[in-house]
This record gives sequence, structure tokens and C-alpha cells, in this order.
Amino acid sequence: MAWYEWLLSILLFIVSLGALITIHEAGHLSMAKLFKVYCHEFSIGFGPKLLHVKKQGHETYFSIRAIPLGGYVSMYGEGAEELPEFKDIPQDRSLEGIKKWKKAIIVSAGVILNAILAFVLIFISNMCFPVMGHTTRTVIAENSIAAVAGVKTNDRLNFISPSMCEQDGSIFPIEYDYTTDDKLIHAGNFYIVDNSIEMAPEATPGVTKHFTLVFMFTGNKDSSKFSDCVKLLPAVTKDEIRNNQYLIGNKFYSNWIEEEGSPDYYPDFTVPTYTPSEKTEFVTRLSFKAEDETVYSKEFTMVTVADGNKYKWADLGISFPIVKEWLPAGDRFKQTFVDYGNAASAVFRGLGVLFTGGIRNMSGIVGIFETSATLFTNYTFATYLYFWGLISVNLAIFNLLPFPGLDGWQLLVTAIEGISKKKIPNKFKQTMSLIGLGLLFMLMIAIVVLDIVRIVGA
Repeated sequence: MAWYEWLLSILLFIVSLGALITIHEAGHLSMAKLFKVYCHEFSIGFGPKLLHVKKQGHETYFSIRAIPLGGYVSMYGEGAEELPEFKDIPQDRSLEGIKKWKKAIIVSAGVILNAILAFVLIFISNMCFPVMGHTTRTVIAENSIAAVAGVKTNDRLNFISPSMCEQDGSIFPIEYDYTTDDKLIHAGNFYIVDNSIEMAPEATPGVTKHFTLVFMFTGNKDSSKFSDCVKLLPAVTKDEIRNNQYLIGNKFYSNWIEEEGSPDYYPDFTVPTYTPSEKTEFVTRLSFKAEDETVYSKEFTMVTVADGNKYKWADLGISFPIVKEWLPAGDRFKQTFVDYGNAASAVFRGLGVLFTGGIRNMSGIVGIFETSATLFTNYTFATYLYFWGLISVNLAIFNLLPFPGLDGWQLLVTAIEGISKKKIPNKFKQTMSLIGLGLLFMLMIAIVVLDIVRIVGA
């Protein structure tokens, strides 16, 4: 990624994250103002002040602080009544002095606005942009390895599995298909191009191992080179997968294993990609379909070339252009609700994995930035908007968890006080909130460290 792309990625990431935080806190502030609760400060970020202003005749300061990992609205009645800014404020302007249903609205308003923002982003992503996909029709560079081998432009690359949706040679994600019952690819899936690779890795010289060569498009903004889209996966057994031997480290989402020499489809597991090194080399046979529908195969030797301090597969001269399609407005509108439901269900699945697989399955601010930068560089703006819609849904649902320090905890406390007609001591609520925030902060630090280790070791 060029330096200017990094700079733009950082700036856009800050703006995008800031928008989600601002919308969330604006929900709390707007409802607090509606119910006359005194608000001393509306802050985006934590830590030292970068900006701290108050309009003449208004009572609320608007602040931007140095650590852009959240925000807050400082309201009278949240347990800091002894602070000088809350002196002489009447009790009926306190968060604890209003009716419980009003307090519940104030507490949940941020979550509601994040959920609405997510829908708006996904709606714009679907309604205002065409569907982008790659075509299986190749473009062959002159005098390239593929050209010398006899592969011609517009010949299609054949895949073993899974089957694909073709519209004049174009591949579109499963969520946009509306004409066929074929099994289609979607985000995270791949095509198998050769399931009979044999190679002796450097780590085990003289010992031949079996691998599967898979193909997955790396973006939807520019044409893709074949060599940039292939991954080499070690063939593994079901027992190895069941023992979780391939659920750690550098992961590539896979549905393919080999058992007793016979390829088998096995969903919902992961296996690691083989990282190419200086001397990695193997032979693969690729299948193509010519324009006259005849099928032929060509054998290629895949070797590595230096890519900074790492290695990648050398270019064969095969690339795949981008194609786009505008779906009917009704289909795009319908797809918005499907995508929104998928985004919400993905968050719940992620929370479930958290409890079964631990924090190594989570991604924090560093991981979000990495994904955001990758999408900004390699994918269309529609994909970028969808991603931030997913993050906004994530923020909404996560904040609804009844964990001290989150909005869900305040809603739970408010509900208990409303039902029991008894007030929970402020000291207990403050202590629990501080403990919860401390634990969340430690979790955030741990996830950041794991993200950095994962990225450095990738």
C-alpha cells in the first residue's frame, strides 16, 4: 500500500469511527435534553482535551479528547454529584430525578441510533452502487508464462469446487443472486483449482505432503492477478480438525479437507495457509475452457519472488477484469434487509464464539483499522460502507450487554429499580461500573496486543 493510501486510510478510519461514536453519544444527549436532564459535557474521545468549547447561553461543553476510542455525555445524576459543575442543579434535572421510562429512553438512545445508522449505511451501499464482481474470462499478458503456454485472452479458468454463478462469465456473491439455484461463492469462500498438489516443504525436506490450491478474489475494485488470488492449503484429516489443531495461528477460512486420499467437503472449520518462502516451488495443472467451449489443461510451475521482507507467488500473466451490474431497485431494497439481518446475526455468532473460543476470536481497534484499510484499498466504497454498517451494528449490540460500564447494565439497573420500586445504592452502582470499565479496558488492551501479534506474524 502506497504512503498516500495509508494516510487516506487513517484519516477515513478516524472519520468513520468518530461518526459512529458521535451518533451514539448524540442519541444520549438529544434524549437527555428532551427530558431536561442537565448535561455538563458532550465528549468524543477520552483523556486530555484537544477542544473544549461552549456556546454562549448554552450549558453543555462540546469536547474532543486525545484517545478516540469512545465518548461520553456527562449528566447530572450519574454518580458525580459532588463535582462543582453540578452544584446548585435542581434534583428534577437529574438522571435519577426523572421517571424510569424516560431514563431508559436516554440510556438506550445511543444503541438505537447506532442500529439506525447501520441500516442507513447498508441501504446506501445497496441502493447507490452497482454490484461488482470478477469475470472468469481471463486477460493474458503478452509474452507471459501463460501466453507462451498457449492460454488465450477470454479463455475461462475452470474450478473443481464449489460451483459458481456465471452471468456471461461473471461471478457475483451469493447474496446478489436471484436467477439460479447454483451453489455460489460469498465473502470468505473460495474456488478449488487443484486438489492434487504434492510438495516437500522446507521444514520437512524429502517428505512429500499433499496440498490443495484454492482461488479467492482479493478485492472488487480492480482486476485481479491469478498469482495474488491463490492460497496453498495443507490437506488435513477430520481428526486433526476435531482436535482443533488448525484453529490457531494464521488462518484461512476453508471448507476443504482430504480423508483417506479422497477429497471431502467439511464446513465451518479453518485451516492455515502455507506461507511461501524463498525456495517454495510446486507444479500445478490448471484447466481452461476456450471460447469454442473446448476444455484443455496446462501445467505450470509456481515459484516465489521477493515482496519486501516476504515472498509471494510469481506472476503467470493471468488476470481477471472487473464487471458490474445494476440489480433491479426492488431487489436492492430487499437485499438491504437481508444484509442487515446477516450483519446482526454475525455479531451474535461472534459473541457465541467469544464464549467458546476465547478472545483470540475477537478483533479490536487495530484489527478494525487493518480491515478498514484493506477494504478502502482493494474494494469499492459500497463494500466499505457495508463494513462500517456492520461495525455500527456491532457497537449497538455490544452496548446492550448487561455488563457493568455498558448501556445494557444501566438498562438492567433501571429496570430492577423500576420493578422493585427500590433504589440501588449509588456507591454500589459506581463501584460496579468502575470495575466493569476496568475489565473492559484490560480486555481492549489484550485484544490490541493479539491483533498486533497476528498482523506482525502474518
